Amino acid sequence: MKMSIKSGIISIVILAMALLAVVPSIFTVQTGEVVAVRQFGVVREAVPPGIHFRLWFIHSRERFDVRVREVDLNFATYSIDAQSVQGQVSIQYHLHPHAVVTVTEEFGRLEMLESRLHAMLLQEIQNVFASSPAMQLVEHRAELSGNIQRRIGYIADQFHVTITAVALEHLQFSPAFEYAVEQRLIAEQERDRALVFANQQLEVARLEAQAVTVRARADAEALEIMQQAWGDLGEAVREIMLRQLAIESWDGVLPQVVADSNFSLILDSMG
Repeated sequence: MKMSIKSGIISIVILAMALLAVVPSIFTVQTGEVVAVRQFGVVREAVPPGIHFRLWFIHSRERFDVRVREVDLNFATYSIDAQSVQGQVSIQYHLHPHAVVTVTEEFGRLEMLESRLHAMLLQEIQNVFASSPAMQLVEHRAELSGNIQRRIGYIADQFHVTITAVALEHLQFSPAFEYAVEQRLIAEQERDRALVFANQQLEVARLEAQAVTVRARADAEALEIMQQAWGDLGEAVREIMLRQLAIESWDGVLPQVVADSNFSLILDSMG
């Protein structure tokens, strides 16, 4: 009886020890994670999402998030022409899943990698803004995000990450420079309006000149037609038309002085 009790206790102890060894050795890797497994401190493998078994007293585990991560980097520097520049750049990136073993050997944990990565990214961002005049930064602001992404490409390779997006969220200069930029924009707008008005006036003048030319041409053609018509009329008909024109143009007041033979024509027309 004592032997059976003793055997039962031993079995329970063995079972408990087995459970203590087995249960902690079972672990789950979630989607978007990769786990680096160390065996006696040496990185041996990276395991993908799923359920896995590694003896806990032989192996240790380090989890890495390989989903897209985002960091907002605030910077302050000077442009090449000594204008103060401040801003914020948002960068999205993700760790290469197949590089987890290498990252573990080089950096240990993801936090250590990101700390050094962010510091180098910030330095290169400042270099981008420090290498151009302030006005050029303003004029080509839309291109700055692409310039930054190209500039930090080599850093991504060093840290085994892929840069998926770069966005310049905020950009600010000194109040004096921003005022100068505003005044320049106002001057350019006024110049553009003046050019538009000048072009409109030139178009009006061109149309008026064209109309004058058309009227002059029409008058010349009408005069030519009239001269030809008068030449074709007989002497008697021309005399009748002259009398009619005189009647139509007379204002009803007799002239004070008549010095030629046309007086008889006027008197005849009055009768």
